Amino acid sequence: MHVITTEGNTDAYAHTAQVAAAIHPYVHYVHVRLKQKGASGLLALTRSMVNRGVPLQQIAVNDRVDVALLTSVGAIQLPADGLPVASVKSLLSEGTRCGVSVHSLEEAQAAEQAGADYVLYGHVYETNCKPGVTPRGIVQLERICRLLNIPVIALGGIQPRHIHELYTAGASGIAVMSGIWEAESPVAAAMAYKRMADRVVHSL
Repeated sequence: MHVITTEGNTDAYAHTAQVAAAIHPYVHYVHVRLKQKGASGLLALTRSMVNRGVPLQQIAVNDRVDVALLTSVGAIQLPADGLPVASVKSLLSEGTRCGVSVHSLEEAQAAEQAGADYVLYGHVYETNCKPGVTPRGIVQLERICRLLNIPVIALGGIQPRHIHELYTAGASGIAVMSGIWEAESPVAAAMAYKRMADRVVHSL
């Protein structure tokens, strides 16, 4: 499971880092994503997470390759129209993963051909993060999973009850934003997602 920070919870870096430290045992990656902040904000939040005990290998920096290189995090997440995957990967340490956020089959195939380690695809379900935007749905997700040879991580409006459908469609994992950060207890929410994901994986 990938958990992505939202703009609404990043003004107080210490609080965001504290939550990240509490949930990291239940997730694979915590994505540092700050579209409204510059590199210095991303760097500050990343370092705050590390200082609170989040392992570097469980942190993914979104878009800013410079911050990823400075901090030696475990992954860099590029937008579909971002820097060339091959060029970015040539700069990364061995073992550092490079993912690409995609919104169509064409973008997903292009990312795979460019050498991406995985794609993050969405949004699959309706989500408050994209009000008024029609979700892409489970059928398109299933098609992408069938045609790609790299992991496809599903994103967008995902609740624990959706996990069986997503994994049955071929998703290798899920990415969550508001389902964690807007929960009354982010830790309890992370545990609920993990519990359901483990149950589904063992049943397939």
